[in-house]
Amino acid sequence: MQVGAYYYPEHWDCSQWERDLKKMASMGFEFTHFGEFAWANMEPEEGKFDFDWLDQAVELAHQKGLKVIMCTPTPTPPAWLTSKHPEILLVDDNDRLMQHGSRLHANGNHPVYKKYIERIVIELGKRYGKDKRIWGWQLDNEPHFGTLYDYSDFAQESFREWLKNKYVTIEALNKAWGNAFWSQLYNNFNQIRIANAKEIIQGINPHALLDFQRFNADQLAASLRFQAEILEDYISKDQWITTNFAYFKFLPSVDIFRNQKDLDFASYTFYPLSTYLNTPKGALAHRLGSGMEMSFANELAKSQTGFTGIMELQPGQINWGSFNAQPLPGAVRMWLWHNFAMNAKFACTYRFRQPLFGSEQYHNGIMESDGVTVTAFPRDARYCLSDQYGC
Repeated sequence: MQVGAYYYPEHWDCSQWERDLKKMASMGFEFTHFGEFAWANMEPEEGKFDFDWLDQAVELAHQKGLKVIMCTPTPTPPAWLTSKHPEILLVDDNDRLMQHGSRLHANGNHPVYKKYIERIVIELGKRYGKDKRIWGWQLDNEPHFGTLYDYSDFAQESFREWLKNKYVTIEALNKAWGNAFWSQLYNNFNQIRIANAKEIIQGINPHALLDFQRFNADQLAASLRFQAEILEDYISKDQWITTNFAYFKFLPSVDIFRNQKDLDFASYTFYPLSTYLNTPKGALAHRLGSGMEMSFANELAKSQTGFTGIMELQPGQINWGSFNAQPLPGAVRMWLWHNFAMNAKFACTYRFRQPLFGSEQYHNGIMESDGVTVTAFPRDARYCLSDQYGC
């Protein structure tokens, strides 16, 4: 099982990259991970691309013996794109238009957004698709809508078109949905809106909701397929394509098997100390995490094509739980051994260096934000891979 670490060269002065990647390699890491949130750096202005900084980071990683997973940056469209085309933004169940300033706030199936996605993916494919320093590709990041569902005008019309293709006639839909109940019969498809509990006060028709779930799963799968098909025209046979599916319990709109033929394998994200998981009982269980849920995530991802790897594994305290416990000393090593025992092909820690800014600035890395100090927990737990493997 190969072990790697996320690194964001765009977050640090370029004078620090060589030191950081050298440290990463010296600790026993074998690969790193670039680019999934860096669209604004890759295309700072519409149609003007800058990959020089990324070329430099890839070469430095290569010099240190680190393979690179390259990512498509589609979860974070740049400000020039969202301000020019607000129609690509998601609308939540309160009819609020999402704004620039976060991630996963645009609909990857909107035809306008797809044109920009196609262009950036082609540019990346041309530049790195035959590059032997690139181990493989990650599409997007934890693919789902940040609002869970999109209720925009585009989504409403897309859902109606999906229903037309499925049922052909409104009579067939009325029968399948049991719309005689509570006088829910429709005269035409244009009368249908997405089932929204904020709008339907006495209970959603479960048949309408089921179709909406299926529609969403198809939409998310289609956005990944779109990128995969573009990349396949540019990458070598030695490179693979995956995405890091996440939070299987909380994303009913995601069905990883709809992309079974589009990806070489499914990888996944898992933060064992997330307070949203079913943690075993015990005074210190919240510092050990849920091994059973990790096993479930691994087996589900592995069942897509027969093998998997964990793309995001926490190295210490996270910052987005209802409370953020420190892992017990030895817990991170234990999680790595769990993945090894489950025959994972790789494990990648998120992240190598704790950020100085942004909404994840209190999320531990292997290194503290100064880039010099090993974070207290990994040091005290003797987590460093060089120690673990006797390198």
